Amino acid sequence: MNIWILSDSKPGHLNQTKGLAAALSARKPGNVDIIDLAGQGFFQKLRTVSRNNGHARPDLIIAAGHSTHIPLIRAARHFNAVSILCMKPSLPCCLFDLCLVPRHDLGNKEYPGKHIFPTTGALHSIRPNPEADKNTTLILIGGPSKAYGWAPDSLLGQLQAIDAHVSATGGQAVLTTSRRTPPDFAPSIVRECPHIKVVPVEETRPGWVAAHLEHAHTAWVTQDSVSMVYEALGSGAAVGILCMPVRSSKPSRVARGLDMLLEEGRVTPWATWKTTGHLPSSLPLVETDRAADYIIQHFFPSTPST
Repeated sequence: MNIWILSDSKPGHLNQTKGLAAALSARKPGNVDIIDLAGQGFFQKLRTVSRNNGHARPDLIIAAGHSTHIPLIRAARHFNAVSILCMKPSLPCCLFDLCLVPRHDLGNKEYPGKHIFPTTGALHSIRPNPEADKNTTLILIGGPSKAYGWAPDSLLGQLQAIDAHVSATGGQAVLTTSRRTPPDFAPSIVRECPHIKVVPVEETRPGWVAAHLEHAHTAWVTQDSVSMVYEALGSGAAVGILCMPVRSSKPSRVARGLDMLLEEGRVTPWATWKTTGHLPSSLPLVETDRAADYIIQHFFPSTPST
């Protein structure tokens, strides 16, 4: 099966589409080509997706990001290919063959029609590696966002408790920050949490988080970093949530998604862990596999698969 990815070059969108393409290719081998639309005007994008440009003619086209909506529709119709959108669209869902929409973006409504496939969180490319040694506690720190504020003293207190646990159990812990983390916070962790190795985001390379998740038996993630929560769940690590102050009494889409995970017992809040001392793990959450199986069953049921 030949797959095109229409890319706006945003890392989060590319991570989703590449993860899905990899899962599909594992089931039905073929070419995966990335068509970069970043920086192109509207009509230039339509011209780009209407040409092969040396790529194999697509059987299926995947996209994410609002700027890829119309190019995806155009390319799918031009090549008579299946169109898969990895998000809740700003256009009617019926214009696409399938929209893979996180449950928290659907709200409390029933899932309407055959064009929506609800997923637990956004898709990503993280997969469990049972052969890897699980010898690390990985800590992922975000920062202020639209949904969450910033309380450094509270967060540092949570990290100190984890530091003490790591010291008592003889384990090792590695922490990295994000672009949203205030620059003065990492030095505070170094001073107050001597058993946690701090690697600021500026010192990491692409793929750093994925490589460390592969060896993590436990992952702690600040609750604002929702994409990192789902990636940690995909690795098979036991996932704990570091608390951040909520900006509004009205739950955001990020908060709704996290609440679903808490209700299902997939993640554990720091306060619960501090009381019980227990951080349970669950089966790896690999939604790309579930989505890939659905796509093949519904759109390519008669073609040979591996």
